[in-house]
Amino acid sequence: MPEVRLHGREEEQRRIAGLLDRAEHDAPRVLVVSGQTGIGKTRLLSEAARHARQRGLTVHHPRTGDLRALLPGHRPHSPGDRALLVLDDVAALTAGELHTLLRTVRQEPAPSPTLLLARAATAQAVPCAAAGARVDVLELSPLTGGAVRGLVRDLIGVPPTAGLLDVVNCAHGNPRLIVELVEGLAEEGRIGPGGELIRLTPRQLPARVRAAVDEHLRQLSKESVQLLRVGTILGRTFPLSQAAAMLGTGTAALLPALDETVAAGLLTFADDGVSFQQPLVWRSVYESIPAAVRDALHQEARRCAARPGAAAHDPSGLGPADPGPAELGLAELGRREGARERHGAVLPGGAGTTGAIRTLLRTGHTESVVLLVRSALNRRLPAPEELVLRGLMADFVLAGGHAGAAFAADRTGPAAGSVPLADAWADAVIDQLAGAGPEAARTAAVVLSGLEWAEGRTAEAVRWGRLAVDQPLPPVPPAGGAYPRLALAAKLVALGDLDEARDLLGRVPAEKDDAVFGLAAELVRAAAALRAGEPDAARRRARGVRSAAADGGLPGLAAWASATLCRADLLAGDTGSAAGHLARCREHRAALEAVPHLALRCHWLDVLLHAARNEVREAAGLLAAAPVPLPSSRPLLLAEPGAAAWFVRFSRRAGDPALADTALRTVERLAADNPDAPAVRLAALHARSLYECDPDGIARVAAEHPDAWTRACAAQDLTELLNERQVPPDARPQLAPSRPTGTWTTRDHVGRMTLVDATAHQRQPAPPRPAEPLTDMEHTIAGLVARGLTNRQVAQRVHLSPHTVNYHLRRIYGKLDIRSRVALARYVHDHGLEPGGAALRTH
Repeated sequence: MPEVRLHGREEEQRRIAGLLDRAEHDAPRVLVVSGQTGIGKTRLLSEAARHARQRGLTVHHPRTGDLRALLPGHRPHSPGDRALLVLDDVAALTAGELHTLLRTVRQEPAPSPTLLLARAATAQAVPCAAAGARVDVLELSPLTGGAVRGLVRDLIGVPPTAGLLDVVNCAHGNPRLIVELVEGLAEEGRIGPGGELIRLTPRQLPARVRAAVDEHLRQLSKESVQLLRVGTILGRTFPLSQAAAMLGTGTAALLPALDETVAAGLLTFADDGVSFQQPLVWRSVYESIPAAVRDALHQEARRCAARPGAAAHDPSGLGPADPGPAELGLAELGRREGARERHGAVLPGGAGTTGAIRTLLRTGHTESVVLLVRSALNRRLPAPEELVLRGLMADFVLAGGHAGAAFAADRTGPAAGSVPLADAWADAVIDQLAGAGPEAARTAAVVLSGLEWAEGRTAEAVRWGRLAVDQPLPPVPPAGGAYPRLALAAKLVALGDLDEARDLLGRVPAEKDDAVFGLAAELVRAAAALRAGEPDAARRRARGVRSAAADGGLPGLAAWASATLCRADLLAGDTGSAAGHLARCREHRAALEAVPHLALRCHWLDVLLHAARNEVREAAGLLAAAPVPLPSSRPLLLAEPGAAAWFVRFSRRAGDPALADTALRTVERLAADNPDAPAVRLAALHARSLYECDPDGIARVAAEHPDAWTRACAAQDLTELLNERQVPPDARPQLAPSRPTGTWTTRDHVGRMTLVDATAHQRQPAPPRPAEPLTDMEHTIAGLVARGLTNRQVAQRVHLSPHTVNYHLRRIYGKLDIRSRVALARYVHDHGLEPGGAALRTH
């Protein structure tokens, strides 16, 4: 076989390379490589070790037994050396042994060694934080298109044909399954010399594939294997209720097996039930059941389906009257898998716990969802998924009438521990839901609304929110009965629908048991006032809530009020007051952990504060250290309509085009997913128009966006662009007067903030700023532009795209404090810096 290269892991290799380049003097740096069995963790670690040796690092890659022998006196490197310790199977070590290792290497002379650890998706969290180590998690995803083709080509030595790629589709991007399938087909003479499929009979899978799947199943619990075997009889996609009926148990009892099989990458969740992620596994498990047993199981499945009230489903998971796995050839199975992926048979985000939550909530298993969320939060998760699940648990708690406890969270209350709200409050929620009837339905609708919002589907979020509000209340409203209105109103404010939001807030009681919700409603009204361009009104409301929260022992509400005041002062350009409010917000650390999205908001405000102070490096560092990537955070881009455009501006200041690219890609996907949300569409238009310097798009945002600050920013962006192009005043678009009153802060040009009147959009002079030197590329581009070349012509000379040239050009304008190509040419000429002459630098 030809040499098989590592395919589809370029981004992961770049991240590991960056880790190796940074020496940490105060703590060992740990990267945990996680993923389903066969996803390529071992291969990635081997490549990382090879590259580390090339970079001059001392690499230790011991077997588990050798590592245990080194533990008492571990000295992996000499003082001053940089070392890499690679552990390929963390599960083989006990938590105590790993803890000892980390404490030992922490005592090593600087720089501390970097550790790379491999962990299966089903393994428990790696206990690194307790030993003072900085831990990052790298989750490996299945391979896609080009990477799959490259891997198959390496395996067979020639480009694969479409028919062979159809068969490989059955592996769903799992590298090990791809290798076993292709090599198994080759060994059995079923691949021709030109990469084509031949002799496709018998229909059975290659023996190598069956052996690999059997080995995988041996790592699972007996309950998980039973679930898979019953599921393969019911179809590629099967209802949870029928699987539970055939196993003689309830849906809740399946949760541990569901959790394990989903984490292992074997099952995922679809709209109508549970689905096998890889057709190859579905087919292999089916073939492993003796024919007589299969026949008996099929008869039992038909009896279950015929029972009154049984959920109707497609028994094959492929389409009406389609055959099951035994009747389909591999190529046909792969083609159907390709069509399944193209048409989105599996929900976005459904490959993990959130897919299970959606399915269970829609089928009325609300208590099971609470158990599933608690179970998931007690193991290590990717940061974005953990944030979503913690937010959903907060929704459960607030909808269940525990608002006072949630907003009064401290280290001595139920939120104490490593995972706030996950255990004690889960029990309280389950007790409240037991036999609740319509109340359980209302809670399920609230949580579904929160889940859809977290994943960026605004129409579904609002629909479920309205269903929750419309649920009938008993004569004596339960505690938490006001929360559905409050939650929906907050979402409507973010979308710019202020009238409906205010109507909902008017129906939130402000006394007795709902006093906490009354204060929270005041903060939502403050957010609406900011959207309407009324910062003074927002401040008054937020100050009132902060005072009442302090008197009532509600630190969560006090932190929320301080964050609102910080945002209002940032919009007004008062960074000193904003910093004071942010400091008061951070005083309530435990409360921030209890309400996770509030903690993320405070981090975002910290980024904005440093950027407003022109502390670019510090702001960029905060972005890099955020608990989730902020430019791609859908909830942030929904809550902050000008955030995507802000990332475009800031990327120029920070010299990091990836920030703009990521934010633009995310907000445009949001707009595509939410065609009926004007605020989202205009936010995407603002970011794209700013990215491409399109005055027409910016003018439309300045005239139409429902958010006052965003309109003011867009108007200033337009003024700056037209000044740069030297468009005379009488040729400029006339913007309708803006509704906001008072003084606001908007962008003047790259690197500057200025105070402007929100109704007149008039620029105030900005203070001078220290000049920055031009880079070599900026020097080259400046010289070519001074000679009269267009951006496209410059791009051809320097081998960049026109958009990238435009990005560099705007950076040059900011550094030289000029606004046009004519001014740049004059600067180059006046300073004797024509192309070919002295280096163009600012001093």
